[in-house]
Amino acid sequence: MKISNKADYALHAMLYVAAVNGAHPSTIDEISGSETIPREYLAKVLKHLVQAGLLRSVKGIYGGYFLTKPRNQYNILAVLEAVDGTLSPALCTRPESERIGSHRKGKCPAYPYFEELRKKVAKELAGVNLDSIPYEKYYQFAKRNTRERGTLKPLTQ
Repeated sequence: MKISNKADYALHAMLYVAAVNGAHPSTIDEISGSETIPREYLAKVLKHLVQAGLLRSVKGIYGGYFLTKPRNQYNILAVLEAVDGTLSPALCTRPESERIGSHRKGKCPAYPYFEELRKKVAKELAGVNLDSIPYEKYYQFAKRNTRERGTLKPLTQ
């Protein structure tokens, strides 16, 4: 199963904003540079995430992007589906109105298998919340022990 570039960029943008975790607004230039996402394309992706209610945009010189909820209330599936719609591993699992060209009408013989796969993948992706990511391994600025924001628990010794 392939995740679209748009969904992949959305996930990386969300992970960056989640790593910042409200310490400051995440600017489009910051996200673009850190995640090596073309700025113009990122602007469109961020717009989708704002429209989906996953991010909040603050305009102005000190503006940028923030999560709308604590990061433990987000999961990977919600991010991917915010930009790509419902997960669909094969054409026959999509509604007929979304199928490309003259693909067979009605349910295809492989539908039960692909639908079962879709459910399993969706369950796995929904089970990974953004608070479970070890941000400090990937972002120098990220710290697990951020008591001042109160959103993360200190690591135990």
